[in-house]
Amino acid sequence: MVKRIKPISKVIRVDAEVSRIRSRKVVRLGYAAAWDLHWIPRVDIYERGEEIFVEAEIPGVSASEVEITVQSNRVEIKGRKKETFSSKRIKFLRLEREFGTFRRLITLPGTVVPDKARAFLSNGVLKLCLKKYLVEEDKDGRKG
Repeated sequence: MVKRIKPISKVIRVDAEVSRIRSRKVVRLGYAAAWDLHWIPRVDIYERGEEIFVEAEIPGVSASEVEITVQSNRVEIKGRKKETFSSKRIKFLRLEREFGTFRRLITLPGTVVPDKARAFLSNGVLKLCLKKYLVEEDKDGRKG
């Protein structure tokens, strides 16, 4: 039995989807939480000793605009970066910086103690210090 495959039909569908996305108009809605304004900060995750560190780039965002949720094995960072343009009569020649709401959900490489989390924001970099959850050994040498 021979099955005929028409790969061109999939290419056409992908091309049609790309064209549809490109044709959408991007509208700036100020500080509103719209999908077109959503951006994702870049992060680094590393561990040292009994701590896991998460560093996120959020330039131009104040500490009052950031919300951090720490759970046992994940971290959510969300907030808003406000536009700094005071005049509506600006003609942009290039606009690459991201504005609006952002959200990043990070799965951690291990379990942490949420109550011992610490956060620092300096020079546009948010640094989270997360204490690893360690199973302590009891007096008989058994873990538990």
